[in-house]
Amino acid sequence: MAKHTRSAPPARTSKQPAAPVKRKKPSKRLERIARQIKDSDEFVDHVAGLCSRYRHEHALHGGTAQAAIRQSTRAFHRHATALALWLQQAHDGAATAVEREALDRIGNLLHGAPGAARTQSAPILAWLTRAGQAAEASIAKAARRQNDQAGSAARAVAEGLRATFEYHKLKVTLSAAGMQQAPNAVLLLCAIARDAGDDSLDPDTARAALRETGRARRPVSS
Repeated sequence: MAKHTRSAPPARTSKQPAAPVKRKKPSKRLERIARQIKDSDEFVDHVAGLCSRYRHEHALHGGTAQAAIRQSTRAFHRHATALALWLQQAHDGAATAVEREALDRIGNLLHGAPGAARTQSAPILAWLTRAGQAAEASIAKAARRQNDQAGSAARAVAEGLRATFEYHKLKVTLSAAGMQQAPNAVLLLCAIARDAGDDSLDPDTARAALRETGRARRPVSS
């Protein structure tokens, strides 16, 4: 009987190259802005790569969890401030004040005495006032951090945008003549940010990021 032998797999002559990572196509709006600057498929492809980089940097620093926390803090601030104001009116209002009458009715049901709710809610009023102020400070701090993060993502991509302009023989200008729209590099960086899901980047922040990377790329004179 003939002996069956298993055929060996073909020998690998060289390492197969890894499949290129698929880039997310830019939106039609971003592509239109890019083509207004330079009508080139290669240029649009480079812009798509910068958009992917921005999306990565923005997700790294921001994220949906942080956005949800900011939204929840704003909701707490709104309700705490409103309740503190209501309690303040109930405490300081005249005997005929609607808020005082309502609080007295609540106190009567809770404790069997109309004034008991005013007595027990005094420390709550103080806490709500302090907590509302703390929430307001937290919101302002988060807004500053969000602006810093937007600037961080912009700075990370601005250098690549400068290199892209240089490669395609385009000039990066940061000032617009007269009342014209923002310069091409600034306009494109803002469009890239918007396409990557960041609506907070404004032209001034984009201009500052491009200016900062321009200084970093400038050769140091000996």
